[in-house]
Amino acid sequence: MKPMFKTLLLSLPLVACGGGSGSSKQPVSQEPNTDYSKLAQAKIEPGPLRQASSGELSDLIKNGLRVSLRENESYGMMIRETAVVNANNVDTNKAGGNFSGTNVQVAGVDEADSVKYDGNYIYLATPADYSDGNPKSSLKIFATDPANARVTEVSDTKLDTSHWGNVSEIYLVNNNQSTTGLATVRRSLDFIAFTDKVVNDVSSDGKPLAVDAADKAINASIWPYQMDNGIDITLYDVRTPAAPAKTWSLSIDGDLLGTRKIGNTLYVISSFVPGIPTLNYAAETKEARIANEELIAQSNIEKLLPEYSINGGASQPLTGSNGCMIPANTNKADGSLSLINITAINLASQQLLESVCVNGNVEGIYSSTENLYLGGSDYSQWDNWQSYSVVHQFALVNGGVDYSATGSVEGVLGWSSPSFRMDEYQNHLRIITSSYNEKGEPSHQLQILKKVAGRSELEVVAQLPNKTRPEPIGKPREDIYGVRFNGNKAYVVTFERKDPLYVLDLAAPTDPKIAGQLEIPGFSTYLHPVGDNYLFALGNETNSDGFAKGVKVSLYDIRDPANPAEISKHVFGTAYSWSNALYDHHALSFLQASNDQLRITLPISLYDEVKLPEFTTSRWLSEGLYQFEINGLAIGKISLDHTGVVIAENNAGQEYPSYYGGTDRSFLHDDALFYVHGANVIGTPWQVVKP
Repeated sequence: MKPMFKTLLLSLPLVACGGGSGSSKQPVSQEPNTDYSKLAQAKIEPGPLRQASSGELSDLIKNGLRVSLRENESYGMMIRETAVVNANNVDTNKAGGNFSGTNVQVAGVDEADSVKYDGNYIYLATPADYSDGNPKSSLKIFATDPANARVTEVSDTKLDTSHWGNVSEIYLVNNNQSTTGLATVRRSLDFIAFTDKVVNDVSSDGKPLAVDAADKAINASIWPYQMDNGIDITLYDVRTPAAPAKTWSLSIDGDLLGTRKIGNTLYVISSFVPGIPTLNYAAETKEARIANEELIAQSNIEKLLPEYSINGGASQPLTGSNGCMIPANTNKADGSLSLINITAINLASQQLLESVCVNGNVEGIYSSTENLYLGGSDYSQWDNWQSYSVVHQFALVNGGVDYSATGSVEGVLGWSSPSFRMDEYQNHLRIITSSYNEKGEPSHQLQILKKVAGRSELEVVAQLPNKTRPEPIGKPREDIYGVRFNGNKAYVVTFERKDPLYVLDLAAPTDPKIAGQLEIPGFSTYLHPVGDNYLFALGNETNSDGFAKGVKVSLYDIRDPANPAEISKHVFGTAYSWSNALYDHHALSFLQASNDQLRITLPISLYDEVKLPEFTTSRWLSEGLYQFEINGLAIGKISLDHTGVVIAENNAGQEYPSYYGGTDRSFLHDDALFYVHGANVIGTPWQVVKP
């Protein structure tokens, strides 16, 4: 592992010696070249990847450092994955009874969440408590009694948050459908290292800078260098839930982009930004620029690559200098500081299996049970409105990761849930992207790709709209708010003032078409197929000007794709009401209670409007879990019914909620409901009477 720091780091310059102090003459070395004007920042390339040699990777990274110096910037921040959702599935590790699990993207591909349920115990990583200025977090385990709708806390394991932040992700480790372990995933806190320029200009007494060094650096107009974050994966033995025991840990250099788990194999997607903390990004003199170049030239490539350690032991290279994939047409003048790693870890055997390195960026992650896709968009072409996206396909083979192919498509993956827009079906990858004209107005296109036999290429085999089918997806100026693929259909919600719901027919992969559309007020951000005939939707009701009026839950009849119809809707609260389920699909729970009934829960923060003489403001009312049933599935007489609400907090005696619902979750088990709110779990029977 690269060293991480709990306090501000002062970086002192390394001295490059030209020779000893003896009397013999030393050869005069050529002055280092500090003219970086001909170097180019590497772009996302549409072609296939190839294995880089150690020398090629060294040139690419060092040129990336030189470009960052030329542009006077430090590459300390990376784009993280946004919410992912695009399938009609839930994770169900059945241990007896009928219960819901994490609402996931693809059946068989588990996704991380802060809470998990195995039918016997709820495992909760509590939100960080900052009440005394220091973050406090813990792992709680609750035993459930579905027959009586009761829940009992059985353990509370405090976490050390002095270096690693609170737990953002947990997974269960299973053996024969029995939970044996719990894996936590944490990102380190952010740390800043200042260059020696800060020491020279800000510190006058030669002593370490005080805590206000950042403010002093800002006042001195000096850029700090932000250290790379780290990732910690820790395993706990939970076979005795009352006394969980830490058994194994793995630390990886880099920033967490996303994870997936298939079986007991965890796939960690991380970004790493190579850097030399002692580079002077504020270099103004010739001598300072030469010192920077000497630091770069003398750096060993292995020292610029990410490392990992097990149980706090010795650092080991995550991938060797020959282990990175780069675009096939990369040349010696290109520079890049963006390395992506896909690391496969067997949680059951506690082994790091393999890590594959890719030069590029990631905006969307999509995984089937057979392939993992990394999608990234090139926004640099927006100046001539010719942006495009590149998708890399990796085969998941024997727990490892093998590069398979690369494809490119017109447009970008979008501002909201880019992974939402990708889907694999019958050996085809379907992608929906957006392009923007010189006025910033969007147009949207569906593109279908397939791997070319014997080549590392994903070829576009169809696009919509096209010359034969020119009808656009979306009206003028409408952006995409929701996408959901379901077998040979896709559903797209676009919005500016109204909500057109488009039904796409993808039965013929080489001839996709718009089957039908429906325009209604509002918009949906989450779409959930209910079989092949109905579509559950969550979004916002809007007024005629397109402004939100409340949280909207609705049901669509899509039996006739040419004529989709809204058959039921419920609207809650006013414009200020919201639900974290609008943009985080893990906040919804689904349980097929019978052939005739589907149960659904989601949290809503309810607000009303308060009209004052000068303006209109909001008033918080409550935090609650709202219950719905889709009835009549077996008999074909469908209704979406709001059956009840469990209130966790309301404004009686308090002005604001203790927890704002950002981590609210729920699990349904037979006729019991378990509502996770903050660090607590509420057990209650399923309500069947409207409040």
